Amino acid sequence: MQYLICYDIAEDYHRRQVAKYLESIAHRQQYSIFMFQGSEGQAGQIRERLLELTAASEHTLLLVVPMCNACVAKLWQSGEALEEERECIIA
Repeated sequence: MQYLICYDIAEDYHRRQVAKYLESIAHRQQYSIFMFQGSEGQAGQIRERLLELTAASEHTLLLVVPMCNACVAKLWQSGEALEEERECIIA
């Protein structure tokens, strides 16, 4: 399943930590928007890690949205993603 992962984090340190983590496991679409393909269990691991990385942050919004194949097929995008698409794997 595909997952749309978004964040809004006020503190630079926490935002950099989250971005670095997500860059290692997901495809970056925009500065704070990522796409991840994996299992529900892997998405749960991502949510847990995001909560750990932002536990000390005062102003954080995290969003993980599961997207079925029909939803992914209906995505509309204008412009280029920040990264080229690559396969991302969580061990």
